[in-house]
Amino acid sequence: MFKTIIFFTLFFLTCILVQEESYGFIEGFEPSQTPNFNFDKTSDIISLDMTSVNDQPKRYLVFGYDSLNNAYQDTKNIVYGINSNSGFFSVGVFDESEALSLKSKGYYVIEDYMLDFHSKYLSTNAATNISQIGNIAESERVHTLYNVTGDGVTIAVVDTGVDFSNPDITDSLLRNHLNEPVMLDADGQGLILTNSTFYANKSEFGLIKNYTKSHTIPANATSTVYLTNEGVFLDMIRNGNNTKVSVYNSFYPYAGPHHVLTGTVDSDFKIGKTANHYIKSKSGIYHLGYILNQHIGKLQVVPVLVTDPNEAGVYDTITPDLSTSWMDFFKDEPGIRSADYDFDFTDETSISIGDGNELLIYDSDGDGQNDYSAGIVGASVVDVYGIFSNKAKIDDQIGAVNGTLLPPMDKDGKFFGLMTDFFGHGTASSSTIASKGIMEYDIYNDTKKYTIKGIAPDVKILPVKALWAGDVVYAWLWVAGFENEENRWVYTGEPKADIVSNSWGISTFPNLGYGPGFDFLAHIVNILATPESLHENYPGMTIVSSAGNSGHGYGTIASPGISSYGISVGAVTSNDFVGYGSFKEQPRFGNTTTHSDHVVDFSSRGPGVLGEPKPDLMSIGAYNFVPSYVTITPDTDEEQFTLFGGTSMSAPITAGAAALVMESLNERQIDYDPFAIRNILMSTTDDLRNDPFTQGTGLVNALSAVKVVNGEGGKFLVHNNESFSNIKNVLDRPISLFDLEIFGLEKAKVSENTFPITSWYGGTLLPGEKTTTIFTLENPTNKSLDIKIDPVTLELIEKLQMDGVTKVHLQDPVLNDTGTYRPNYIKLSDIGKDEPSDQTSEYKQPNQPSVINPDSSLMVLNLNFPFSTFMNQTDSIYADDLKISSLYVYDWRDKNKDNEISSDELSLVNRGGSWGTVQEIRVSNPVEKFEDEPVIGVYPVPQRFSYWIGNTNQNATAMNYTLTASYYKNDFWEDVIVDNQEITIPPNNSTKISATISPSADKHPGIYQGFLNFEGEHHDVRSPVSYNILKVVDQKEKQIVIDGLEGDTLYGNGYVKGAFDMSGKYMAGDWRQYSFDIQDSTINSASISLGWENDDTNFSAFMIDPQGKIIQTNVPSGVFGHFWNWPTIDWLGVTPFSQGGGFFPVQNKDSISTVMFAPINQTGTYTLLLHSTLFNGESITEPFSLAAKFDTILADDDPPEIIFDMPEFINNNFKVTPQIIEENLDFVKFYVDGNAVESETPACNECYILWTLKDGPHKFRIHASDILQNDVDKTFSFIVDNIPPKITLDLPKHNTTVSDSLKIDFKVSDKNLGETGAIQILLPQGDSYEDITSLSYNTTNVFAGTYDLEIIAKDLAGNEAVETVPFTVDHSFIQKPVEYAKPETPESNMLIIVIGIVIITIIIASVAIKKARRKHDQDKTLKQDL
Repeated sequence: MFKTIIFFTLFFLTCILVQEESYGFIEGFEPSQTPNFNFDKTSDIISLDMTSVNDQPKRYLVFGYDSLNNAYQDTKNIVYGINSNSGFFSVGVFDESEALSLKSKGYYVIEDYMLDFHSKYLSTNAATNISQIGNIAESERVHTLYNVTGDGVTIAVVDTGVDFSNPDITDSLLRNHLNEPVMLDADGQGLILTNSTFYANKSEFGLIKNYTKSHTIPANATSTVYLTNEGVFLDMIRNGNNTKVSVYNSFYPYAGPHHVLTGTVDSDFKIGKTANHYIKSKSGIYHLGYILNQHIGKLQVVPVLVTDPNEAGVYDTITPDLSTSWMDFFKDEPGIRSADYDFDFTDETSISIGDGNELLIYDSDGDGQNDYSAGIVGASVVDVYGIFSNKAKIDDQIGAVNGTLLPPMDKDGKFFGLMTDFFGHGTASSSTIASKGIMEYDIYNDTKKYTIKGIAPDVKILPVKALWAGDVVYAWLWVAGFENEENRWVYTGEPKADIVSNSWGISTFPNLGYGPGFDFLAHIVNILATPESLHENYPGMTIVSSAGNSGHGYGTIASPGISSYGISVGAVTSNDFVGYGSFKEQPRFGNTTTHSDHVVDFSSRGPGVLGEPKPDLMSIGAYNFVPSYVTITPDTDEEQFTLFGGTSMSAPITAGAAALVMESLNERQIDYDPFAIRNILMSTTDDLRNDPFTQGTGLVNALSAVKVVNGEGGKFLVHNNESFSNIKNVLDRPISLFDLEIFGLEKAKVSENTFPITSWYGGTLLPGEKTTTIFTLENPTNKSLDIKIDPVTLELIEKLQMDGVTKVHLQDPVLNDTGTYRPNYIKLSDIGKDEPSDQTSEYKQPNQPSVINPDSSLMVLNLNFPFSTFMNQTDSIYADDLKISSLYVYDWRDKNKDNEISSDELSLVNRGGSWGTVQEIRVSNPVEKFEDEPVIGVYPVPQRFSYWIGNTNQNATAMNYTLTASYYKNDFWEDVIVDNQEITIPPNNSTKISATISPSADKHPGIYQGFLNFEGEHHDVRSPVSYNILKVVDQKEKQIVIDGLEGDTLYGNGYVKGAFDMSGKYMAGDWRQYSFDIQDSTINSASISLGWENDDTNFSAFMIDPQGKIIQTNVPSGVFGHFWNWPTIDWLGVTPFSQGGGFFPVQNKDSISTVMFAPINQTGTYTLLLHSTLFNGESITEPFSLAAKFDTILADDDPPEIIFDMPEFINNNFKVTPQIIEENLDFVKFYVDGNAVESETPACNECYILWTLKDGPHKFRIHASDILQNDVDKTFSFIVDNIPPKITLDLPKHNTTVSDSLKIDFKVSDKNLGETGAIQILLPQGDSYEDITSLSYNTTNVFAGTYDLEIIAKDLAGNEAVETVPFTVDHSFIQKPVEYAKPETPESNMLIIVIGIVIITIIIASVAIKKARRKHDQDKTLKQDL
């Protein structure tokens, strides 16, 4: 183990972890690679320093609640960015220390990801069969029958760029009204610097003259132009002293020390033949630059001359030296000599943007066919490194900050934009769609020529180069028709494209921080696909994305393919590759190309975290031919076409089919939106007999789709009204909380309108809970259609197995060259022959070999072998010694009747191969697909492989294996109920039916799938249906247990199947989702324990909160994630062998279980996402069980504090407002006389209790508890008195007139009257008296007039009585004289009392003294008498 750790450390210190394209393992063939900068970077036509330096800067996504100016100290670091009221979003380039500094300031800093392109194979030249694209998608029949070719439709291909050099796609390039190409390079690779200036000395007649000493050369001139007998030249070395030329480094930061390099040239460039015959420049100033590019894995350098021949100072013409470039590119080929370089622009063709001739193409041998390409001029390029922007500013049209969108050509001659495709992936995607089929290719190598036509040959392609996730946001918004005004993306009124095709994804989703489907890319796709989401007039865009190549496990679709409202496309087979190139004369591929339309093992599958049915559609992915760029190696038989595959091909096929539908709708003037296009495509597919999470509705059929638009063929449409809303209900909260305003999308949200969807997502349900939707069936034909409706699901009807041991290095009787081996052949009839079967079928007879079950609609073959056989676990370095066997199935015709299988008798039906312990292949309609004897091939890969270096060239040895054949058929699905199973749709009308999902009350938690099958006479629609059973967390501390279940190879709950792939991507494996609904806000923690059966199986687990954010994993990345951006610590990263599918069995508990502790920070639905990263391989499936406990953990043992005082007496107007002080308050309960009462306020830090009580004694109780059950209980006793005091007035009488005094006399009666402050008398001029009931008030100083005497009495409960008596003061009135005395006051009363007490005391004392004297006298007399 120690050696393993050391190896990991050393290895990853030297690796650059980038996302690469998945290729799917085909034994013996090199994978195609996405960006690979490990190639010879030397050129003979310019000297450049291309050495890399340590601590190269990287691209980062940076966003947060601040502004760009505050975040970036140096705006030169900004690729582009958006400011908004809520914050900012940007892409920046800086080193790791700067990234850490930004993180420390609280900003979100995520390393940008190179996109994961979904092609499986990309190779050019030679084949043995014609392309089947048109036949599979039925698009050629659409072209022929309907004359529909995609005319008037634009598809934006977001990819590695597009090379339009092949005549089959040259005219497909989108142009504007000025005939200028419309192209975007969001990655910035296509910036070409031409700011090296060479000044010519021209006479007044325009003749070139040499500079003399008397001439002053401008200080900013790079060099000059000179004239000799040999011609006119740019002075590079004659007097230029190795003139330096600035070159934009398109490989930075992966190669070269800087984004602008300084090059030297050892030859002068010829620009004219004589002083009068030269390439014209009105200003006399020539601009020179170099294209520095990667082309088919090699360095490409093209010198370019930029001139102003029409108007002085307005540079609009480019002349490339393609002949010199071609020689330099092929300098290592025989016959090419650097001495032959001409460095001559005069023999080249000049081009101007808008002249329709912007392609940089070259015919090296003069045969009339171009054979070298260097791209096309006229792209709008993002100035990634701010070369022409010295400070941050918002571009008026695109919103780029500092990384300004540059014009296609600088009028000052400093730069121009170039569209290239260094990898060929985007070109292949575009050719799949738009190839004209005008070129002829020798596909069979037998001199017969064939054409390759795309799905929609008359569409226009808008090429968008985007190699990074950060580029994509910019690209999508630009394509969608948005411009930036005052830091906001503003809709201009029309998208630039109708359809977007994405043949890429991001597999390592944990680095994005959100579950697949909840990340920012998925949110933006959902918004862009939905009409009115960004503007009331925004029509939405049809966005088609490849599902990915991470199958055969479930839950393996990454973003953006998993986006709910986009279209996701998986892959099926097309065996055209058999006999092509390196596949030729390989026994295991058989001898024909007839079979197709079976699900490919690598095709990614659903569901996502949400649980809705994905993918939506299927199309060809393994494999087919498309036109490529024209570059071919001299003196070879190479041709200009490519073998292309993966779901990268499936997406553009579907995008092309969508274009055909759009043109048909446009012709019939039928309005549509992206959801209508999606429903048409999904309602017209061919059923592949697989489950919904594998196939969606089925195989795209462009002919059926166009027929339904035209109301022909008995076709009909199906869609329902609840899927959109059910999905939206889940997405609304994450999207609203994600705050897309930081992207400049101020009003971004999913539309409040509802859009129909063919598939039905029933949402998240409780066991026994029902949900209903209304399906609409549209009949566009002129005849009534009778439709039968059945809910169906695939059920296992038979499973047969056999064990075996492989024999290695077997040779074929026909193809038996050294190093060429055949598989181990097993007749399908031999499986289970000597073993009893758990199930019997009517067709099986005792002691007879089994054949294909006649009731089956799907056959699944699995090959599994123990993990100890797959990986040598005794090796000191983990995963350094791997071996596998791949799985094939053939249709065998024994031509010579010798009962011996040979490759020339085999027709390949399907194959599967991954670097894991379980292989899987599927055959749809197996009874129909095999005309002869089904034969299985188990092919031991001849060599052992290392995860770290690939092929070790060590021979493989025998393997124990188990072969399983599982047969499935459609069976009634009892979970779904329809109100009418047979309906008739009137002509040109629609009919509705109701469907209800009704799971049983004991339904196991998890996601369930099936179909609602609509069967017509000539057409069927299979609507995928899924729903999610969640577990309610209704009692804190109660443990939730979800038991494991035995399962089969299709998706199910409680088990996983073996599907990991060491050579694949991070997403490879099998995934399961479990949802927990938490409404108790006091819960703040979750403890999860996951257990399985076998030691070599392993799981990663992720807890995802209601926003879709990953809040915890059982294998956190630690320092590896911090420094190298690993998603999890069990991940082995990307290596020369692997695209990121390798995992290490990290144990945080033991070898058959793992634990995870997650924070719970809000109420809502939490999702536990499980990933089987490794699989034991003793069987094809393995059950797992999990236990979950949700609780509250806090350092708090103090009860809540109650702040409240209750008076002894109250009335019903008294406000009861107790205050409860507690940070972790759970509840507060109130009781009056033992009965519960509610607070009028929802939050009880300051409660308000409103009640109405009868007079008399009562008790009020408060019971408060915190979430840790620390509680406090207080009871208050009180008396309710609602009766006010009674005032009885004797004097004065109402309206009495006085002149000198007012006599006042009254009584107050109340049983709860206070001793003081209970009575108040209010008189004129502010006079008042308290607690007396009679007085004579002197009015001699009161002005004459009418006044009110007011008597107020208030009891202890606050009840108040008021008596108001009006009286008049009239000094002319003769009032009976009275003796006025000062009114008695409480002080005088007290004085009288004191005086009285003193007098009484004196009297008593006097009496006592007299008595004492009398007694003394008596005693004295008595003594005298004695």
